[in-house]
Amino acid sequence: MRKIDTSILSDDECWGVQINGLIHCQNCKWIGISACEGKNIRLTNYNSKGYRIGEVGVIPEDHDPESDETATIN
Repeated sequence: MRKIDTSILSDDECWGVQINGLIHCQNCKWIGISACEGKNIRLTNYNSKGYRIGEVGVIPEDHDPESDETATIN
């Protein structure tokens, strides 16, 4: 069983695509409509916390601080 640290998942984006990866979108009924909350992930391959989302889910080792919209600037 795969374990995921949910603190690296963004709360405001689709958890299905963050956990299961881009393959999750293949059969998703929300894709292409305004209810889809994975649109930015599909465009950038990163969630709003800056973690890359691959074909099979979030890649914790691949964090891009530039893509981290939750980071605070001091």
